[in-house]
Amino acid sequence: MSKPLFDPADTNLAQLFMRAFYWADEGLQNALKQKGWPTITRAQSLVFVNIGEGVTRPSDIASRVGVTRQAIHQTINELVEMGFLKLEPDPRDRRAKVVVFTETGAKIGGDAVDALQQIEQSLSSRIGGERVLALREALTQEWGDPFQPV
Repeated sequence: MSKPLFDPADTNLAQLFMRAFYWADEGLQNALKQKGWPTITRAQSLVFVNIGEGVTRPSDIASRVGVTRQAIHQTINELVEMGFLKLEPDPRDRRAKVVVFTETGAKIGGDAVDALQQIEQSLSSRIGGERVLALREALTQEWGDPFQPV
């Protein structure tokens, strides 16, 4: 393992967000596996999260995830082959496609939502409900536009 770029005492908030995301995603994977679902990659999880938030155009998902359209199409195609997603014509632009859940995809999505609620409850029991509530309140505030250095 390589030496970290930063001293652990200098860990920044972005690194902590990523650690928290990895922790939650690993817990989600464990819960879905326990329910009998196949393993979903982190990239596939990110596609699911975006669709769940109403972002359904592959180009928009790629932009949010920070990968190429080709990469996101590959991930979407994997999920289509697994029977979780399907591509349909975009009702606003017939030249484009949107990604929607299949019936099976909606079922795994429902199990994922249940698992994430259990993960949050587990975190509350580990670090305290007040801390989780404060974290939730901070993360749901309007933060404005991303930082732009002057």
